[in-house]
Amino acid sequence: MPFLDRDTFQFMTHFMRAYPARSAGMVALLVLSGFLEGIGVVTMLPLLELVTGDAADEGSRVSLAIAAALGRIGLAPTLGVLLSLIVVAMTAKALFLWLAMRQVGFTVAQVTTDLRMQLLRSLMEARWGYFASQSTGRFANAISSEAHRAASAYREGCVMVAGIVQVLVYFGVAALISWQMALGTLVVGSVFLFLLRRFVGMARQAGRQQTELMRSLIARLTDALRGIKPIRAMGRENHLQPLLERETEGLNRALRLQVTASETLRLFQEPTLSALLAVGLFFALGVGDLPFASVMVLAFVFYRLMTQANQLQSRYQTVSVGESAFWSLMEQMETAEAEREVEPTGVVQPPRLEEAILLRDVDFAYGDAPVLRGVSLDIPAGSFIALYGPSGAGKTTIADIIIGLHVPDAGTVEVDGVSLSQIDRKAWRRNIGYVPQEIFLFHDTIYRNVTLGDESVSREEVEDALRAAGAWEFVRERPQGIDEVIGEAGSMLSGGQRQRVSIARALVHRPDLLILDEATAALDPVTEQEILATLQDLGGTVTILAISHQPALRDAAEVVYYLHDGMVARTERREASPDPPVVSQ
Repeated sequence: MPFLDRDTFQFMTHFMRAYPARSAGMVALLVLSGFLEGIGVVTMLPLLELVTGDAADEGSRVSLAIAAALGRIGLAPTLGVLLSLIVVAMTAKALFLWLAMRQVGFTVAQVTTDLRMQLLRSLMEARWGYFASQSTGRFANAISSEAHRAASAYREGCVMVAGIVQVLVYFGVAALISWQMALGTLVVGSVFLFLLRRFVGMARQAGRQQTELMRSLIARLTDALRGIKPIRAMGRENHLQPLLERETEGLNRALRLQVTASETLRLFQEPTLSALLAVGLFFALGVGDLPFASVMVLAFVFYRLMTQANQLQSRYQTVSVGESAFWSLMEQMETAEAEREVEPTGVVQPPRLEEAILLRDVDFAYGDAPVLRGVSLDIPAGSFIALYGPSGAGKTTIADIIIGLHVPDAGTVEVDGVSLSQIDRKAWRRNIGYVPQEIFLFHDTIYRNVTLGDESVSREEVEDALRAAGAWEFVRERPQGIDEVIGEAGSMLSGGQRQRVSIARALVHRPDLLILDEATAALDPVTEQEILATLQDLGGTVTILAISHQPALRDAAEVVYYLHDGMVARTERREASPDPPVVSQ
Protein backbone atom coordinates (compact mmCIF):
# COMPACT_ATOMS: atom_id res chain seq x y z
CA MET A 1 0.00 0.00 0.00
CA PRO A 2 1.34 3.50 -0.75
CA PHE A 3 2.94 5.25 2.18
CA LEU A 4 2.90 2.09 4.33
CA ASP A 5 4.86 2.67 7.53
CA ARG A 6 7.95 0.50 8.00
CA ASP A 7 6.73 -0.78 11.40
CA THR A 8 3.40 -1.79 9.90
CA PHE A 9 5.14 -3.56 7.02
CA GLN A 10 7.38 -5.47 9.45
CA PHE A 11 4.35 -6.23 11.62
CA MET A 12 2.52 -7.88 8.73
CA THR A 13 5.54 -9.68 7.27
CA HIS A 14 6.32 -11.13 10.72
CA PHE A 15 3.04 -13.02 10.71
CA MET A 16 3.28 -13.92 7.04
CA ARG A 17 6.62 -15.59 7.75
CA ALA A 18 5.42 -17.15 11.00
CA TYR A 19 2.39 -18.71 9.26
CA PRO A 20 3.49 -19.22 5.62
CA ALA A 21 0.98 -21.93 4.71
CA ARG A 22 -1.99 -20.13 6.22
CA SER A 23 -0.87 -16.84 4.69
CA ALA A 24 -0.39 -18.37 1.23
CA GLY A 25 -3.83 -19.98 1.39
CA MET A 26 -5.41 -16.74 2.51
CA VAL A 27 -3.76 -14.70 -0.27
CA ALA A 28 -4.71 -17.30 -2.90
CA LEU A 29 -8.35 -17.21 -1.84
CA LEU A 30 -8.34 -13.40 -1.82
CA VAL A 31 -6.85 -13.29 -5.33
CA LEU A 32 -9.47 -15.75 -6.57
CA SER A 33 -12.30 -13.74 -5.02
CA GLY A 34 -10.89 -10.55 -6.53
CA PHE A 35 -10.56 -12.18 -9.96
CA LEU A 36 -14.16 -13.40 -9.83
CA GLU A 37 -15.39 -9.96 -8.79
CA GLY A 38 -13.47 -8.53 -11.75
CA ILE A 39 -15.29 -10.92 -14.07
CA GLY A 40 -18.62 -9.79 -12.64
CA VAL A 41 -17.80 -6.10 -13.03
CA VAL A 42 -16.40 -6.47 -16.57
CA THR A 43 -19.51 -8.39 -17.60
CA MET A 44 -21.56 -5.33 -16.74
CA LEU A 45 -20.12 -3.51 -19.80
CA PRO A 46 -21.49 -5.83 -22.53
CA LEU A 47 -24.70 -6.09 -20.52
CA LEU A 48 -25.18 -2.32 -20.60
CA GLU A 49 -24.19 -2.17 -24.26
CA LEU A 50 -26.74 -4.86 -25.00
CA VAL A 51 -29.47 -2.98 -23.14
CA THR A 52 -28.63 0.48 -24.56
CA GLY A 53 -27.58 -0.66 -28.03
CA ASP A 54 -24.25 1.08 -27.57
CA ALA A 55 -21.45 -0.30 -29.82
CA ALA A 56 -18.50 2.04 -29.26
CA ASP A 57 -15.04 0.77 -30.10
CA GLU A 58 -13.63 0.63 -26.57
CA GLY A 59 -16.66 -1.10 -25.24
CA SER A 60 -16.85 -3.42 -28.20
CA ARG A 61 -13.32 -4.77 -27.64
CA VAL A 62 -14.18 -5.77 -24.07
CA SER A 63 -17.53 -7.13 -25.20
CA LEU A 64 -15.95 -9.10 -28.03
CA ALA A 65 -13.45 -10.64 -25.60
CA ILE A 66 -16.27 -11.74 -23.31
CA ALA A 67 -18.32 -13.03 -26.23
CA ALA A 68 -15.32 -15.04 -27.46
CA ALA A 69 -14.79 -16.52 -23.98
CA LEU A 70 -18.46 -17.50 -23.76
CA GLY A 71 -18.36 -18.94 -27.27
CA ARG A 72 -15.63 -21.38 -26.24
CA ILE A 73 -18.10 -23.02 -23.85
CA GLY A 74 -20.98 -22.86 -26.31
CA LEU A 75 -22.83 -19.83 -24.92
CA ALA A 76 -23.98 -16.62 -26.60
CA PRO A 77 -23.77 -13.21 -24.85
CA THR A 78 -27.50 -12.86 -24.36
CA LEU A 79 -29.18 -10.91 -21.56
CA GLY A 80 -29.90 -14.06 -19.55
CA VAL A 81 -26.40 -15.47 -20.01
CA LEU A 82 -24.71 -12.20 -19.04
CA LEU A 83 -26.92 -11.76 -15.96
CA SER A 84 -26.29 -15.37 -14.98
CA LEU A 85 -22.55 -14.89 -15.41
CA ILE A 86 -22.61 -11.84 -13.12
CA VAL A 87 -24.61 -13.73 -10.47
CA VAL A 88 -22.35 -16.81 -10.64
CA ALA A 89 -19.16 -14.72 -10.54
CA MET A 90 -20.32 -12.64 -7.56
CA THR A 91 -21.61 -15.72 -5.70
CA ALA A 92 -18.32 -17.53 -6.23
CA LYS A 93 -16.47 -14.38 -5.20
CA ALA A 94 -18.49 -14.25 -1.96
CA LEU A 95 -17.73 -17.94 -1.30
CA PHE A 96 -13.98 -17.54 -1.80
CA LEU A 97 -13.98 -14.36 0.27
CA TRP A 98 -15.81 -16.24 3.04
CA LEU A 99 -13.23 -19.02 2.91
CA ALA A 100 -10.41 -16.46 2.99
CA MET A 101 -11.82 -14.54 5.95
CA ARG A 102 -12.58 -17.77 7.80
CA GLN A 103 -8.92 -18.66 7.31
CA VAL A 104 -8.05 -15.22 8.66
CA GLY A 105 -10.25 -15.83 11.70
CA PHE A 106 -8.64 -19.21 12.41
CA THR A 107 -5.19 -17.69 11.98
CA VAL A 108 -5.99 -14.80 14.31
CA ALA A 109 -7.19 -17.21 17.00
CA GLN A 110 -3.96 -19.19 16.57
CA VAL A 111 -1.90 -15.98 16.63
CA THR A 112 -3.46 -14.96 19.94
CA THR A 113 -2.79 -18.37 21.44
CA ASP A 114 0.76 -18.56 20.09
CA LEU A 115 1.69 -15.08 21.33
CA ARG A 116 0.47 -15.95 24.81
CA MET A 117 2.19 -19.33 24.78
CA GLN A 118 5.48 -17.84 23.57
CA LEU A 119 5.45 -15.24 26.33
CA LEU A 120 4.53 -17.83 28.97
CA ARG A 121 7.33 -20.15 27.84
CA SER A 122 9.82 -17.27 27.82
CA LEU A 123 8.79 -16.28 31.34
CA MET A 124 8.94 -19.84 32.65
CA GLU A 125 12.46 -20.26 31.29
CA ALA A 126 13.77 -16.93 32.62
CA ARG A 127 16.07 -16.79 35.61
CA TRP A 128 14.64 -15.92 39.00
CA GLY A 129 16.46 -12.59 39.23
CA TYR A 130 14.52 -11.36 36.20
CA PHE A 131 11.19 -12.04 37.89
CA ALA A 132 12.29 -10.21 41.02
CA SER A 133 12.85 -7.03 38.99
CA GLN A 134 9.54 -7.09 37.08
CA SER A 135 5.92 -6.32 37.82
CA THR A 136 3.54 -9.27 37.57
CA GLY A 137 0.86 -6.85 36.40
CA ARG A 138 2.93 -6.08 33.32
CA PHE A 139 3.02 -9.77 32.42
CA ALA A 140 -0.73 -10.08 33.05
CA ASN A 141 -1.40 -7.12 30.76
CA ALA A 142 0.84 -8.56 28.04
CA ILE A 143 -0.85 -11.97 28.11
CA SER A 144 -4.40 -10.60 28.21
CA SER A 145 -4.63 -7.16 26.61
CA GLU A 146 -1.54 -6.87 24.40
CA ALA A 147 -1.83 -10.34 22.87
CA HIS A 148 -5.48 -9.69 22.01
CA ARG A 149 -4.78 -6.23 20.57
CA ALA A 150 -1.86 -7.55 18.51
CA ALA A 151 -3.97 -10.37 17.04
CA SER A 152 -6.85 -7.97 16.33
CA ALA A 153 -4.46 -5.64 14.52
CA TYR A 154 -3.25 -8.59 12.45
CA ARG A 155 -6.84 -9.39 11.51
CA GLU A 156 -7.35 -5.81 10.35
CA GLY A 157 -4.12 -6.10 8.39
CA CYS A 158 -5.41 -9.22 6.65
CA VAL A 159 -8.66 -7.46 5.75
CA MET A 160 -6.48 -4.61 4.46
CA VAL A 161 -4.71 -7.13 2.20
CA ALA A 162 -8.12 -8.19 0.88
CA GLY A 163 -8.90 -4.53 0.18
CA ILE A 164 -5.63 -4.11 -1.71
CA VAL A 165 -6.57 -7.07 -3.92
CA GLN A 166 -9.96 -5.48 -4.62
CA VAL A 167 -8.33 -2.15 -5.49
CA LEU A 168 -6.01 -3.87 -7.95
CA VAL A 169 -8.97 -5.67 -9.54
CA TYR A 170 -10.94 -2.46 -10.01
CA PHE A 171 -7.89 -0.66 -11.33
CA GLY A 172 -7.44 -3.47 -13.87
CA VAL A 173 -11.08 -3.18 -14.94
CA ALA A 174 -10.73 0.58 -15.35
CA ALA A 175 -7.58 0.08 -17.45
CA LEU A 176 -9.46 -2.32 -19.76
CA ILE A 177 -12.07 0.35 -20.45
CA SER A 178 -9.85 3.45 -20.50
CA TRP A 179 -6.21 3.50 -19.54
CA GLN A 180 -6.30 7.31 -19.37
CA MET A 181 -9.05 7.25 -16.76
CA ALA A 182 -7.27 4.45 -14.89
CA LEU A 183 -4.07 6.47 -14.81
CA GLY A 184 -5.99 9.51 -13.60
CA THR A 185 -7.61 7.40 -10.88
CA LEU A 186 -4.21 6.14 -9.73
CA VAL A 187 -2.84 9.68 -9.47
CA VAL A 188 -5.94 11.01 -7.69
CA GLY A 189 -6.05 8.06 -5.30
CA SER A 190 -2.37 8.43 -4.41
CA VAL A 191 -2.82 12.14 -3.71
CA PHE A 192 -5.91 11.33 -1.66
CA LEU A 193 -4.03 8.84 0.51
CA PHE A 194 -1.06 11.17 0.85
CA LEU A 195 -3.21 14.06 2.07
CA LEU A 196 -4.87 11.94 4.75
CA ARG A 197 -1.76 10.16 5.99
CA ARG A 198 -1.43 12.57 8.93
CA PHE A 199 -4.50 11.06 10.57
CA VAL A 200 -2.88 7.62 10.46
CA GLY A 201 0.11 9.10 12.28
CA MET A 202 -2.23 10.50 14.94
CA ALA A 203 -3.81 7.06 15.38
CA ARG A 204 -0.38 5.42 15.68
CA GLN A 205 0.61 7.89 18.40
CA ALA A 206 -2.67 7.22 20.23
CA GLY A 207 -2.03 3.47 20.02
CA ARG A 208 1.43 3.83 21.54
CA GLN A 209 0.05 5.95 24.37
CA GLN A 210 -2.67 3.36 25.01
CA THR A 211 -0.11 0.56 25.17
CA GLU A 212 2.13 2.41 27.63
CA LEU A 213 -0.70 3.63 29.86
CA MET A 214 -2.53 0.30 29.87
CA ARG A 215 0.68 -1.50 30.85
CA SER A 216 1.28 0.93 33.72
CA LEU A 217 -2.36 0.92 34.86
CA ILE A 218 -2.74 -2.87 34.89
CA ALA A 219 0.60 -3.31 36.68
CA ARG A 220 -0.34 -0.82 39.39
CA LEU A 221 -3.86 -2.20 39.72
CA THR A 222 -2.59 -5.79 40.04
CA ASP A 223 -0.21 -4.78 42.82
CA ALA A 224 -2.96 -2.79 44.53
CA LEU A 225 -5.50 -5.62 44.45
CA ARG A 226 -2.93 -8.03 45.86
CA GLY A 227 -2.56 -5.74 48.88
CA ILE A 228 -6.09 -4.37 49.02
CA LYS A 229 -6.79 -5.66 52.53
CA PRO A 230 -3.98 -3.72 54.32
CA ILE A 231 -4.69 -0.71 52.09
CA ARG A 232 -8.35 -0.70 53.10
CA ALA A 233 -7.54 -1.60 56.69
CA MET A 234 -5.35 1.52 57.03
CA GLY A 235 -7.77 3.74 55.10
CA ARG A 236 -5.17 4.46 52.41
CA GLU A 237 -7.34 3.80 49.38
CA ASN A 238 -7.80 7.57 48.97
CA HIS A 239 -4.06 7.86 48.34
CA LEU A 240 -3.98 5.00 45.84
CA GLN A 241 -7.12 6.02 43.98
CA PRO A 242 -5.72 9.28 42.50
CA LEU A 243 -2.78 7.38 40.98
CA LEU A 244 -5.11 4.95 39.26
CA GLU A 245 -7.44 7.75 38.20
CA ARG A 246 -4.62 9.78 36.65
CA GLU A 247 -3.54 6.86 34.49
CA THR A 248 -7.16 6.09 33.60
CA GLU A 249 -7.65 9.71 32.53
CA GLY A 250 -4.47 9.50 30.47
CA LEU A 251 -5.82 6.38 28.80
CA ASN A 252 -9.05 8.24 28.12
CA ARG A 253 -7.12 11.08 26.44
CA ALA A 254 -5.31 8.56 24.23
CA LEU A 255 -8.64 6.98 23.25
CA ARG A 256 -10.05 10.43 22.46
CA LEU A 257 -7.04 11.13 20.24
CA GLN A 258 -7.72 7.87 18.40
CA VAL A 259 -11.40 8.76 17.98
CA THR A 260 -10.50 12.23 16.73
CA ALA A 261 -8.12 10.81 14.14
CA SER A 262 -10.62 8.17 13.04
CA GLU A 263 -13.62 10.48 12.77
CA THR A 264 -11.64 13.27 11.09
CA LEU A 265 -10.46 10.80 8.48
CA ARG A 266 -14.06 9.76 7.92
CA LEU A 267 -15.13 13.41 7.73
CA PHE A 268 -12.85 14.08 4.77
CA GLN A 269 -13.43 10.78 3.01
CA GLU A 270 -17.01 11.11 1.76
CA PRO A 271 -16.86 14.76 0.55
CA THR A 272 -13.55 14.10 -1.15
CA LEU A 273 -14.94 10.97 -2.76
CA SER A 274 -18.01 12.85 -4.05
CA ALA A 275 -15.90 15.67 -5.46
CA LEU A 276 -13.51 13.30 -7.20
CA LEU A 277 -16.38 11.25 -8.62
CA ALA A 278 -18.01 14.42 -9.96
CA VAL A 279 -14.77 15.54 -11.60
CA GLY A 280 -14.28 12.10 -13.15
CA LEU A 281 -17.82 12.05 -14.57
CA PHE A 282 -17.40 15.58 -15.92
CA PHE A 283 -14.32 14.64 -17.89
CA ALA A 284 -15.74 11.30 -19.00
CA LEU A 285 -19.02 12.79 -20.24
CA GLY A 286 -18.05 16.33 -21.17
CA VAL A 287 -14.51 16.06 -22.47
CA GLY A 288 -13.94 12.42 -23.34
CA ASP A 289 -15.59 10.47 -26.13
CA LEU A 290 -16.47 7.32 -24.21
CA PRO A 291 -19.85 5.75 -24.85
CA PHE A 292 -22.50 5.98 -22.17
CA ALA A 293 -22.23 2.30 -21.17
CA SER A 294 -18.48 2.62 -20.63
CA VAL A 295 -18.97 5.80 -18.59
CA MET A 296 -21.51 4.09 -16.34
CA VAL A 297 -19.22 1.13 -15.71
CA LEU A 298 -16.29 3.49 -15.13
CA ALA A 299 -18.37 5.51 -12.68
CA PHE A 300 -19.23 2.35 -10.77
CA VAL A 301 -15.63 1.13 -10.84
CA PHE A 302 -14.33 4.55 -9.80
CA TYR A 303 -16.80 4.73 -6.91
CA ARG A 304 -15.87 1.23 -5.73
CA LEU A 305 -12.20 2.02 -6.16
CA MET A 306 -12.36 5.13 -4.00
CA THR A 307 -14.60 3.41 -1.44
CA GLN A 308 -12.04 0.62 -1.12
CA ALA A 309 -9.30 3.24 -0.80
CA ASN A 310 -11.23 4.85 2.07
CA GLN A 311 -11.63 1.49 3.78
CA LEU A 312 -7.94 0.76 3.27
CA GLN A 313 -7.08 4.02 4.97
CA SER A 314 -9.37 3.19 7.90
CA ARG A 315 -7.98 -0.35 8.20
CA TYR A 316 -4.46 1.01 8.05
CA GLN A 317 -5.34 3.40 10.85
CA THR A 318 -6.71 0.55 12.98
CA VAL A 319 -3.58 -1.54 12.39
CA SER A 320 -1.44 1.44 13.39
CA VAL A 321 -3.31 1.68 16.70
CA GLY A 322 -2.91 -2.00 17.56
CA GLU A 323 0.58 -2.78 16.30
CA SER A 324 2.25 -1.02 19.28
CA ALA A 325 0.83 -3.78 21.51
CA PHE A 326 2.60 -6.34 19.33
CA TRP A 327 5.96 -4.56 19.56
CA SER A 328 5.57 -4.22 23.33
CA LEU A 329 4.81 -7.92 23.57
CA MET A 330 7.79 -8.82 21.40
CA GLU A 331 10.05 -6.64 23.53
CA GLN A 332 8.98 -8.50 26.65
CA MET A 333 9.53 -11.87 24.96
CA GLU A 334 12.99 -10.89 23.76
CA THR A 335 13.93 -9.56 27.19
CA ALA A 336 12.68 -12.70 28.92
CA GLU A 337 14.49 -14.94 26.42
CA ALA A 338 17.70 -12.96 26.96
CA GLU A 339 17.27 -13.64 30.68
CA ARG A 340 16.89 -17.37 30.11
CA GLU A 341 18.27 -19.47 32.94
CA VAL A 342 21.69 -20.85 32.07
CA GLU A 343 21.57 -24.61 31.60
CA PRO A 344 24.30 -26.85 33.07
CA THR A 345 27.20 -27.62 30.75
CA GLY A 346 28.86 -30.98 30.30
CA VAL A 347 27.37 -34.18 31.71
CA VAL A 348 24.11 -33.48 33.53
CA GLN A 349 23.32 -35.91 36.34
CA PRO A 350 19.95 -36.77 37.88
CA PRO A 351 19.45 -35.44 41.43
CA ARG A 352 19.78 -37.69 44.47
CA LEU A 353 19.66 -36.69 48.12
CA GLU A 354 20.79 -39.69 50.14
CA GLU A 355 23.82 -38.23 51.94
CA ALA A 356 23.89 -34.44 52.35
CA ILE A 357 23.68 -30.97 50.87
CA LEU A 358 26.93 -29.06 51.35
CA LEU A 359 27.65 -25.37 50.91
CA ARG A 360 31.35 -24.53 50.88
CA ASP A 361 32.71 -20.97 51.08
CA VAL A 362 29.71 -19.49 49.25
CA ASP A 363 29.77 -15.80 48.34
CA PHE A 364 26.82 -13.97 46.84
CA ALA A 365 25.94 -10.35 46.14
CA TYR A 366 23.00 -8.50 44.63
CA GLY A 367 24.84 -6.17 42.29
CA ASP A 368 27.35 -4.29 44.40
CA ALA A 369 25.71 -5.25 47.70
CA PRO A 370 27.35 -8.37 49.24
CA VAL A 371 24.98 -10.67 51.11
CA LEU A 372 26.91 -13.90 51.82
CA ARG A 373 30.62 -14.19 52.60
CA GLY A 374 32.29 -17.55 52.84
CA VAL A 375 29.16 -19.38 54.04
CA SER A 376 29.53 -23.12 54.72
CA LEU A 377 26.61 -25.37 55.70
CA ASP A 378 26.12 -29.11 56.18
CA ILE A 379 22.56 -30.40 55.74
CA PRO A 380 22.55 -34.19 56.22
CA ALA A 381 19.82 -36.15 54.44
CA GLY A 382 16.82 -36.74 56.69
CA SER A 383 17.80 -34.04 59.18
CA PHE A 384 15.82 -31.07 60.52
CA ILE A 385 17.93 -27.93 60.16
CA ALA A 386 16.95 -24.44 61.33
CA LEU A 387 18.49 -21.25 60.00
CA TYR A 388 17.90 -17.98 61.81
CA GLY A 389 19.31 -14.47 61.95
CA PRO A 390 18.28 -10.82 61.54
CA SER A 391 16.25 -9.59 58.60
CA GLY A 392 18.37 -9.05 55.50
CA ALA A 393 21.12 -11.39 56.69
CA GLY A 394 20.68 -13.64 53.63
CA LYS A 395 18.65 -16.57 54.98
CA THR A 396 16.25 -16.67 52.04
CA THR A 397 19.18 -16.17 49.67
CA ILE A 398 20.76 -19.37 51.02
CA ALA A 399 17.51 -21.23 50.35
CA ASP A 400 17.36 -19.76 46.83
CA ILE A 401 20.93 -20.89 46.17
CA ILE A 402 20.13 -24.42 47.35
CA ILE A 403 17.06 -24.46 45.11
CA GLY A 404 19.19 -23.23 42.21
CA LEU A 405 17.33 -19.94 41.72
CA HIS A 406 20.58 -18.05 42.33
CA VAL A 407 24.11 -19.07 41.36
CA PRO A 408 26.89 -18.32 43.91
CA ASP A 409 29.49 -15.75 42.93
CA ALA A 410 32.08 -18.00 44.58
CA GLY A 411 32.15 -21.32 46.38
CA THR A 412 30.25 -24.54 45.66
CA VAL A 413 26.92 -26.20 46.36
CA GLU A 414 26.94 -30.00 46.31
CA VAL A 415 24.21 -32.60 46.55
CA ASP A 416 25.61 -36.01 47.50
CA GLY A 417 29.03 -34.86 46.35
CA VAL A 418 27.85 -33.61 42.94
CA SER A 419 28.03 -29.91 42.14
CA LEU A 420 24.60 -28.38 41.72
CA SER A 421 25.86 -26.83 38.48
CA GLN A 422 26.10 -30.36 37.02
CA ILE A 423 22.67 -31.52 38.17
CA ASP A 424 19.48 -31.41 36.13
CA ARG A 425 18.10 -28.29 37.78
CA LYS A 426 14.45 -28.82 36.90
CA ALA A 427 14.55 -32.40 38.12
CA TRP A 428 16.24 -31.22 41.33
CA ARG A 429 13.48 -28.69 41.96
CA ARG A 430 10.84 -31.35 41.42
CA ASN A 431 12.37 -33.07 44.45
CA ILE A 432 11.88 -29.98 46.61
CA GLY A 433 8.83 -28.94 48.63
CA TYR A 434 8.77 -25.21 49.30
CA VAL A 435 6.60 -23.26 51.76
CA PRO A 436 7.14 -19.50 51.44
CA GLN A 437 6.52 -16.88 54.10
CA GLU A 438 3.82 -15.26 52.00
CA ILE A 439 1.47 -18.14 51.32
CA PHE A 440 -0.28 -18.03 47.98
CA LEU A 441 -3.52 -19.92 47.48
CA PHE A 442 -5.83 -19.79 44.50
CA HIS A 443 -9.53 -19.04 44.48
CA ASP A 444 -10.13 -22.71 43.81
CA THR A 445 -10.67 -26.05 45.53
CA ILE A 446 -8.37 -27.49 48.18
CA TYR A 447 -7.60 -30.32 45.78
CA ARG A 448 -6.35 -28.00 43.03
CA ASN A 449 -4.47 -25.84 45.51
CA VAL A 450 -2.56 -28.90 46.68
CA THR A 451 -1.90 -30.37 43.22
CA LEU A 452 -1.29 -27.03 41.45
CA GLY A 453 -3.07 -28.48 38.44
CA ASP A 454 -0.98 -31.67 38.22
CA GLU A 455 -3.56 -34.18 37.01
CA SER A 456 -1.20 -37.09 37.67
CA VAL A 457 -1.70 -36.61 41.43
CA SER A 458 -4.52 -38.80 42.70
CA ARG A 459 -7.10 -37.85 45.30
CA GLU A 460 -5.61 -40.49 47.60
CA GLU A 461 -2.19 -38.82 47.34
CA VAL A 462 -3.76 -35.45 48.14
CA GLU A 463 -5.43 -36.96 51.19
CA ASP A 464 -2.12 -38.50 52.32
CA ALA A 465 -0.38 -35.13 51.95
CA LEU A 466 -3.13 -33.39 53.92
CA ARG A 467 -2.80 -36.00 56.66
CA ALA A 468 0.99 -35.58 56.75
CA ALA A 469 0.50 -31.79 57.04
CA GLY A 470 -2.06 -32.21 59.85
CA ALA A 471 -4.78 -30.72 57.66
CA TRP A 472 -7.04 -33.69 57.02
CA GLU A 473 -9.16 -33.22 60.15
CA PHE A 474 -10.47 -29.78 59.21
CA VAL A 475 -10.64 -30.58 55.48
CA ARG A 476 -12.88 -33.61 55.84
CA GLU A 477 -15.27 -31.61 58.06
CA ARG A 478 -15.94 -29.07 55.30
CA PRO A 479 -19.16 -29.63 53.31
CA GLN A 480 -17.36 -30.58 50.09
CA GLY A 481 -14.12 -31.90 51.57
CA ILE A 482 -11.13 -31.47 49.27
CA ASP A 483 -13.48 -30.08 46.59
CA GLU A 484 -14.32 -27.07 48.76
CA VAL A 485 -13.50 -23.69 47.16
CA ILE A 486 -11.49 -21.72 49.72
CA GLY A 487 -11.98 -18.16 48.43
CA GLU A 488 -9.59 -15.46 47.29
CA ALA A 489 -6.08 -16.24 48.62
CA GLY A 490 -7.65 -18.89 50.89
CA SER A 491 -9.67 -16.27 52.77
CA MET A 492 -12.21 -18.90 53.90
CA LEU A 493 -9.51 -20.69 55.92
CA SER A 494 -7.75 -19.61 59.09
CA GLY A 495 -4.06 -18.69 59.06
CA GLY A 496 -3.04 -22.07 60.44
CA GLN A 497 -5.26 -23.92 57.99
CA ARG A 498 -3.80 -22.01 55.06
CA GLN A 499 -0.33 -22.88 56.30
CA ARG A 500 -1.18 -26.57 56.53
CA VAL A 501 -2.64 -26.62 53.01
CA SER A 502 0.57 -24.97 51.82
CA ILE A 503 2.64 -27.64 53.60
CA ALA A 504 0.46 -30.36 52.06
CA ARG A 505 1.16 -28.86 48.65
CA ALA A 506 4.88 -29.06 49.37
CA LEU A 507 4.60 -32.68 50.50
CA VAL A 508 2.23 -34.13 47.89
CA HIS A 509 5.07 -35.08 45.53
CA ARG A 510 7.01 -36.74 48.37
CA PRO A 511 10.02 -34.43 48.12
CA ASP A 512 13.52 -35.24 49.32
CA LEU A 513 13.95 -31.69 50.64
CA LEU A 514 11.37 -29.49 52.39
CA ILE A 515 12.21 -25.79 52.71
CA LEU A 516 10.11 -23.59 54.99
CA ASP A 517 10.73 -19.84 54.79
CA GLU A 518 9.26 -18.23 57.92
CA ALA A 519 6.41 -20.68 57.59
CA THR A 520 5.21 -20.23 61.22
CA ALA A 521 5.94 -16.52 61.64
CA ALA A 522 2.30 -15.39 61.44
CA LEU A 523 0.81 -18.19 63.55
CA ASP A 524 -0.32 -18.21 67.17
CA PRO A 525 1.76 -20.31 69.59
CA VAL A 526 -0.73 -23.20 69.74
CA THR A 527 -1.00 -23.53 65.95
CA GLU A 528 2.76 -23.15 65.67
CA GLN A 529 3.35 -26.03 68.10
CA GLU A 530 0.91 -28.22 66.19
CA ILE A 531 2.72 -27.58 62.89
CA LEU A 532 6.11 -28.15 64.55
CA ALA A 533 4.85 -31.48 65.85
CA THR A 534 3.79 -32.29 62.29
CA LEU A 535 7.26 -31.43 61.01
CA GLN A 536 8.96 -33.53 63.70
CA ASP A 537 6.77 -36.48 62.71
CA LEU A 538 8.28 -36.17 59.24
CA GLY A 539 11.74 -36.61 60.68
CA GLY A 540 13.88 -39.09 58.76
CA THR A 541 11.48 -39.24 55.81
CA VAL A 542 12.37 -35.85 54.36
CA THR A 543 15.21 -33.36 54.83
CA ILE A 544 13.88 -30.14 56.37
CA LEU A 545 15.48 -26.71 56.16
CA ALA A 546 13.46 -24.19 58.16
CA ILE A 547 14.19 -20.47 58.04
CA SER A 548 12.70 -18.68 61.01
CA HIS A 549 13.00 -16.06 63.70
CA GLN A 550 10.80 -18.19 65.99
CA PRO A 551 12.50 -19.75 69.05
CA ALA A 552 10.02 -22.65 69.03
CA LEU A 553 11.12 -23.76 65.57
CA ARG A 554 14.80 -23.56 66.53
CA ASP A 555 14.04 -25.73 69.57
CA ALA A 556 12.38 -28.33 67.35
CA ALA A 557 15.35 -28.57 64.97
CA GLU A 558 18.27 -30.97 65.31
CA VAL A 559 20.88 -28.41 64.19
CA VAL A 560 20.63 -24.62 64.26
CA TYR A 561 22.66 -22.22 62.13
CA TYR A 562 22.87 -18.54 62.97
CA LEU A 563 23.46 -16.16 60.06
CA HIS A 564 24.72 -12.64 60.64
CA ASP A 565 26.65 -10.14 58.56
CA GLY A 566 26.98 -12.63 55.71
CA MET A 567 28.58 -15.36 57.89
CA VAL A 568 27.23 -18.39 59.68
CA ALA A 569 27.76 -20.26 62.97
CA ARG A 570 26.36 -23.60 64.16
CA THR A 571 24.85 -24.77 67.45
CA GLU A 572 23.31 -28.10 68.39
CA ARG A 573 19.63 -28.74 69.02
CA ARG A 574 18.19 -27.10 72.17
CA GLU A 575 21.65 -25.89 73.11
CA ALA A 576 21.24 -22.63 71.26
CA SER A 577 21.20 -19.84 73.80
CA PRO A 578 18.73 -16.96 73.47
CA ASP A 579 21.72 -14.74 72.66
CA PRO A 580 23.21 -15.11 69.18
CA PRO A 581 26.49 -17.02 69.13
CA VAL A 582 29.75 -15.42 68.15
CA VAL A 583 30.14 -15.75 64.40
CA SER A 584 33.54 -16.47 62.93
CA GLN A 585 34.43 -16.74 59.28
